[in-house]
Amino acid sequence: MKNSIATNLNWKTILQASAAQASAASVAAFRRGGEPATLPNGRLNRARSAAIAWGGVSTLALTFATAAAAQTQAPAAPAAAEPVATVQEVIVTAQKRQQSINTVGMTITALGGSALKSRQINSLADLAQAVPSLSFSNSAYNTPVYTLRGVGFYETSLGAYPTVSVYLDEIPLPFPALTKHSGYDLDRVEVLKGPQGTLFGQNATGGAINYIAAKPTDHFTAGASLSYGRFNQTVDEVYVSGPITDTLTGRVVGRIEEADGWQRSNSRPGATNGSTDNYMGRILLDWKPVNGVKFELNLNGWRDRSQTQAPQFIGTQIQTPGYESPNVSSAAYTPKNDRAADWTPGAPRADNRFFQAALRGDFALTSGLTLTSLTSYVDYRQNQGEDEDGLPAVTYDLPGDVGAIRTFTQELRIANGSQGHLRWVAGANFEHSTVDQKLVLTYPDASIAQYLHTVGFPVLTNTFNINQVMQNTAVFGNVEYDPTETLTLKAGARYTESDRSANSCNADVTAPYAFGGFFYDAVLGGALGAYPPGSCFAINTVGGSNLINAPGLGKPGRFQDKLDQNNVSWRVGLDWKPFHRTLFYVNVSKGYKAGSFPAVGASTFQQYLPVTQESVLSYEGGFKTKLWDGRLQFNGAGFYYDYNDKQLRSKLVDPVFGILDVLQNIPKSSIAGGEIELVATPVSGLTLSVDGTYLDAKIDRFKGINAAGVAANFAGATIPFTPKWQVGANADYEFPLNDRLNGFAGVTVSYRSSAVSVVGGSQTPASFVGETKNPYVIDGYTLVDLRGGVSTRDGRWKFELWGKNIFNTYYWTNVFEAYDTVGRFTGMPATYGATVNFKFD
Repeated sequence: MKNSIATNLNWKTILQASAAQASAASVAAFRRGGEPATLPNGRLNRARSAAIAWGGVSTLALTFATAAAAQTQAPAAPAAAEPVATVQEVIVTAQKRQQSINTVGMTITALGGSALKSRQINSLADLAQAVPSLSFSNSAYNTPVYTLRGVGFYETSLGAYPTVSVYLDEIPLPFPALTKHSGYDLDRVEVLKGPQGTLFGQNATGGAINYIAAKPTDHFTAGASLSYGRFNQTVDEVYVSGPITDTLTGRVVGRIEEADGWQRSNSRPGATNGSTDNYMGRILLDWKPVNGVKFELNLNGWRDRSQTQAPQFIGTQIQTPGYESPNVSSAAYTPKNDRAADWTPGAPRADNRFFQAALRGDFALTSGLTLTSLTSYVDYRQNQGEDEDGLPAVTYDLPGDVGAIRTFTQELRIANGSQGHLRWVAGANFEHSTVDQKLVLTYPDASIAQYLHTVGFPVLTNTFNINQVMQNTAVFGNVEYDPTETLTLKAGARYTESDRSANSCNADVTAPYAFGGFFYDAVLGGALGAYPPGSCFAINTVGGSNLINAPGLGKPGRFQDKLDQNNVSWRVGLDWKPFHRTLFYVNVSKGYKAGSFPAVGASTFQQYLPVTQESVLSYEGGFKTKLWDGRLQFNGAGFYYDYNDKQLRSKLVDPVFGILDVLQNIPKSSIAGGEIELVATPVSGLTLSVDGTYLDAKIDRFKGINAAGVAANFAGATIPFTPKWQVGANADYEFPLNDRLNGFAGVTVSYRSSAVSVVGGSQTPASFVGETKNPYVIDGYTLVDLRGGVSTRDGRWKFELWGKNIFNTYYWTNVFEAYDTVGRFTGMPATYGATVNFKFD
């Protein structure tokens, strides 16, 4: 009894003391930081909230960890040894070397290959539903957009760099269009949160996503995965892996995805859209010619001949009042059904292809040093069409969206071993990319076309071309030092020079050249004579002092400009390991995203102007701890971002054509938030996880016109595509059926609160006409997925039944204005099917 009382008193004393000390330390640390006079009250309150939240969560973690440490030190009565189900240790390469995820002082979400397959995570859109704080949206030009912790760049241009960079085995896929079909035959995927500019380079201000492909094996193995589901969906994947010679191993994988259209036309019974027709393949060769030398060759490619998604027509914003086409005014709004849509026949299509050759070389040098070379060449060709208005009428369609990306990257780095008190890496990086894009715009039913027709200019179509060359050169270094067994000091920096040039032209190439004729005759008053067919007609309204070979002010012509900038990304931090299996970390980092030129159909040079580079200054603290004899993983983080010059696709008001696209920088924004993750294995075979993210993402200073055409002071407005709450829960249970078979079942629930698709999206434009009260709001939603099946204990085969969005929740991920119309992209309806996996050794 005395021992029991003493133990209880010790626990109580430890809990009270650790809580008091941690709370005092967190509050004092915040107070010592002061209250900068330059912070507006809203940003100061969000920064204070983030700091207090992190302090409170850290207090809780320290309390549990201290108690756990005391418990492990207390004598325990002998008991019979039983196997304990523990949370699986995950190995990641977030710092360019292999480490346990629990020893890396940053917030990381990692999903293994088996979880990706079982949960039918086949794309970045699927991944975003599985990772709170990551959002996916499809743009009007079918370019994917990723937003992580509120940091994102919604841009439709093929040559726009992202804020969340994607990598395949640390090799960059620099542009979002290149990332569509890389998530197959994976060992795992790592989502690194917060600016990653030091080791991963610029254009990772929001974070980085690193796909880790399954590697060649040292023994023969082969396998197949065959799926059939709703909409006649088939997903078939086959791989073969093993040794070729004593020094060479290889892995070959092929994948085919096919499905019928899932969208149904509102006006043409039986017509469907959204069919899938994708082919992917990857060849991996690992060669170890001599001891200490290793080469990894990755040849991969894909072809996408799917139909691009059509938007739902939800309203109008007529740009030339009084000239609305009858085909638009008589059109019915799309029903609130995830399958309902409409489109111009033949407009949604694609025939895009991608090829990448990547080579990694690792060379063991003397004194434990390793030299690593990463070389990559990418060739991407795009030929697709998009319906922009969600109508059979043609108010704004792109029957031709043709482009090409050719990019070469090279990284050289040298690092010492991962052992010892001092670990460092230093290197250099080079990227050269050319991006060409040609847009064919057609809009006979647009209000401006109706007007021009009445004044003698029957406009049907025009083309826009942009040719861009980008070159980025960088040097970087990172160091970690352990002054004691429990402390690690971290510092890193990267200097980057980013050079970019653009050559843009808006032209009329279709007889009778009415659009070009309107510019020359009506806008310019006939001073330059008749319009030369195919010549550039956008008018120089910005002068020519900073442009290349610019036409005179007020004259039409070709836009040529360059944007050369440089920056220093950096990170400093501290890791503290007070107990076994417990890590606390604090990081301060700054990252940059390069500037960008838009791909727009312009009337004046004002629309062609670029945005300059943006930056994110991040303050983050967090913890990772394992409790309950390793059966509970508890992670948390709090962060505050000072977001400067955020890049935004916005609008300007043209006196003739109404609101037109333009890129702008938002001077000041801020994001405060926190994340929690719990993973538990309470009994053998059962894994439970819950994770959530809270974000308070606001515009602090911006006056202008948003992407909906609303002119206002948007201080205090929410950053687009940033739900305040994002929560996910997952349960998987595997249990024995007999001595050969196991059964398994799982459920995944994901929740996203409401968001907006444009700055100030909660305000309804005065010109909007439709049934929706707040057209640019993305309503919150909850999705539920189920799965279950049977597998052999030796892993030879597995049969699974699965369902995604089983309650057929109607939700959407984007809302956008397409000249006269407003449309939204819906998420997928309920899908279900069966998958069989085979493995041969």
